[in-house]
Amino acid sequence: MKIVSDFFNKLCGELGKKYFPDVKYYRDNDNATKVHYAAELFNNGCLTYPKLIQRLSVACGDTKENIHNIVSKHIESFGDFEYSPK
Repeated sequence: MKIVSDFFNKLCGELGKKYFPDVKYYRDNDNATKVHYAAELFNNGCLTYPKLIQRLSVACGDTKENIHNIVSKHIESFGDFEYSPK
């Protein structure tokens, strides 16, 4: 899987604007903090893609399909991997 450069900042910025528009600093909101932590773990290779989508889905309160559509914009290539939300 190949991610875009600056994946963490781009993904967190987009999710923050959409799901937490009133939060000025992400540490002020528990769910915004969980989004940043999950993105950081994935960016560092400590979290699989399905687990990332699961955690972001719960933290953002949205479906896995919608979260996958947002995250996939920041993935250059999935390689042989195919994601299918359950």
